[in-house]
Amino acid sequence: MRDFEEFAAANRVAGIAFGLPEEEPDEPRDRARYDEEAELGYWKTFVALLDGEIVASAHSTYVDGAVTLNGGAVLPDARGRGAYRALVAARWDDAVERGTPALVTQAGRMSAPILERLGFREVARIKILVDRFAS
Repeated sequence: MRDFEEFAAANRVAGIAFGLPEEEPDEPRDRARYDEEAELGYWKTFVALLDGEIVASAHSTYVDGAVTLNGGAVLPDARGRGAYRALVAARWDDAVERGTPALVTQAGRMSAPILERLGFREVARIKILVDRFAS
């Protein structure tokens, strides 16, 4: 990700790809998140382009001994064209450049088959509990 505009576009793409309700742009909130990402360096946003347009986004989170790949999202019309794999490759290359010995991700039904074809393997299962009564 090169600048704030790309960061904001990446977040819009993720919202659409994950089927989140559209919300009004909130530049101060988004700018604060962008500045925090740049300042702290704990995570980084990546984008994939098709025909010059951002069609996918993903994040890496940097922890001791590993890079966590999270938030991979591709616009519905762009799926099946290599954007997700390109984001995995970019984050993989970034991890290698940082000297990080391991990549970790939590994969859902759409990304798990792609990640397995790329060489990831399951090492644990996570059970997610949701409190349906919480407000």
